Amino acid sequence: MAWLSAEFYFYKGSAPCRSVWMTLKLLNCEFEEKHVDLLKAENKRPWFIRLNPQHTVPTLNDQGLVLWESRAIMQYLMNKYATEGTQYLYPKEPEERAKVDRMLFFDMGTLYHAIKEYFGPKIHQGMPPDQEKENLLKTSLDYLDHFLEIGGVPYLCGERITIADIAILASITELDALNYSYKCYGELFRWSERVKEGIPCYKECCIEGVEMTRARVKQLEDDLKKQMEKERKASITKK
Repeated sequence: MAWLSAEFYFYKGSAPCRSVWMTLKLLNCEFEEKHVDLLKAENKRPWFIRLNPQHTVPTLNDQGLVLWESRAIMQYLMNKYATEGTQYLYPKEPEERAKVDRMLFFDMGTLYHAIKEYFGPKIHQGMPPDQEKENLLKTSLDYLDHFLEIGGVPYLCGERITIADIAILASITELDALNYSYKCYGELFRWSERVKEGIPCYKECCIEGVEMTRARVKQLEDDLKKQMEKERKASITKK
C-alpha cells in the first residue's frame, strides 16, 4: 500500500533515520523526503519545533499524525502499511512479534545507548572515545554476538529479516562510520554481512550517511589537532 502525503524528515548521517528509511523503502511506500541538516541546526528552527517539540529526527508526518522515535515509527509503519508480502518484517503472531519487540528495545536501551555513550566525545568534539564507557559497548556487542550464536537462525528473530534486524543493522553502521572493527565478534560480523546483502535498499539508505559521519568526525579531529597545536605554540611563546 502506498500513500502520497507522508513527509519523512531525516538526516542521512543519523543511524535511527537510516532504519526508518530502509523500512519505508522495503514497504514500497511513496513519501516526500525532507532533509534536515543537523549540522546547520535546522532541527532547532521554529517551524520544526512546532512539528516536533523534541526537535529530533527521524520525524514522520503521515497525513497529520506526527511521530518521532525511530522504532515507534517503524512499528507504526508496519502496523498500518504492511502487506501480505511484507508482513514478515513484523509478524502478527504475538510470540513472534514479542521477539522482534525485545530486540528493538535491546537496540534502544542497550546497544545504541552504549554506542552513543562510548563515542560521544568523538562524535561531538573529535576527542578520543570515553574509555570508561568502553566496557559498556563491548558488553552490548558480546550480548548480541551471543544472541545470534544461541539462536541458531540466520537473523535475529528467525529465518527472515525483521525490523529488529533493520534497526540493529542501522546502529551497527554507526560503528562502520567510526571505523570501529567488530570482526572479532564472529556471529555478529557474519550476521551484519548477511543482512546488508539481504536488504536491497541498504546501500541507498546507508552508505552515504556512513561516509558523512566519517568525514564529519575526521574534520572535528583535524580541527582539534590544529587547536591543540596552536595552544602548544602559544604556550612556548609565553615562556
